[in-house]
Amino acid sequence: MYVKCGCIDQAWQLFDKMLERDVISWSTMIAGLANHGKAREAIKLFQGMQRAKVKPNGITFLGLLSACTHAGLWNEGVKYFDSMREDYNIEPEIEHYGCLVDLLGRAGHLDQAFDRVKKMPTKPESKIWGSLLSSCRTHCNLKIAITAMEHLSVLEPDDAGNYVLLSNIYADLGKWRMCQG
Repeated sequence: MYVKCGCIDQAWQLFDKMLERDVISWSTMIAGLANHGKAREAIKLFQGMQRAKVKPNGITFLGLLSACTHAGLWNEGVKYFDSMREDYNIEPEIEHYGCLVDLLGRAGHLDQAFDRVKKMPTKPESKIWGSLLSSCRTHCNLKIAITAMEHLSVLEPDDAGNYVLLSNIYADLGKWRMCQG
């Protein structure tokens, strides 16, 4: 409740007073810290969770990946993502891939983000492609943007925002004439 209301100090005090902490309490606190701009604290708390020998779950990793995204810690985020499967035998779900694509895209590692999308065990949803397209706008990557848009035009043919993003990439690159005809 405290975390959802943005009362991080009160949530932290309550967490500190808990005699026993389970994966839910750890994960809630990690996600709360991440969502309220305290990414490094969230990562430190995860390290404390590891020391306490509490096994994380998929929700824990969503909080961690979110923390890494907000702090620009792309390298750490990739390590945590890979650690899910390698160290904890947790299969990443679509939400984890979405966080990873967002993390890598914001950091400008579009080729790496695109490679992860291509290797997803399930078909990427429009949110994944949209995140990639948005990052292509930020970092002016037309090649990946066109591929993302090809998928989005099938998944969300009526979403004008996707077409606007692509046209803005063309404009930013001075290729407006290609876009018009």
